[in-house]
Amino acid sequence: MQFMNIQEFYNKKIGKKVLFVTILYAICMLCFSLLIYLNKTEKSLKGDLALISKVEQKINQSIKINKKIDAIKIPVNSENFSNDTVPKKSKRNSEIFAAQYIDILRTRFPEFTIEISNLKKDQKQLSFDVSLKSETLWNRFIDILSFLEETDYPFVFIKSITLSSKDNTIGIDIKAELRLFYQEDDKRV
Repeated sequence: MQFMNIQEFYNKKIGKKVLFVTILYAICMLCFSLLIYLNKTEKSLKGDLALISKVEQKINQSIKINKKIDAIKIPVNSENFSNDTVPKKSKRNSEIFAAQYIDILRTRFPEFTIEISNLKKDQKQLSFDVSLKSETLWNRFIDILSFLEETDYPFVFIKSITLSSKDNTIGIDIKAELRLFYQEDDKRV
């Protein structure tokens, strides 16, 4: 039995067909691999573009919120204290304003213990944490919660509310943050 060498094999018609099919198969596999790679790249780019779009939306929201905060002016009258009387002054220092608000809380809700902590002052705002604790009836809890929610200024951010059952009363612990923005004529110490 005699074997053909490669040159004789490719000189025949069948050899040319096998070579053509092999080259065609290699080209198809290369194209298929490129197609898979490009699809994965496209999915990755779409994911990155979606992430960039979300980040851009968050930045735009932050810019809008920042503009709204910068546009806020401190109220110069006491109408925001819901029927409580506060001396009217056209130019009010934010620290005095905060103290008056705390006094209103103390006079309106004497059964609550008010603790102030984490006083922070920066260029545009004064903020501090307030803790309100009491053992009282349910309707007084509703009253103080309504008062805090209806207050337009200072801005009250309720962080947590803890209720515990007592005999005829409930134990209340409200933690909130108050923020005041400085006016241009405020004199900070």
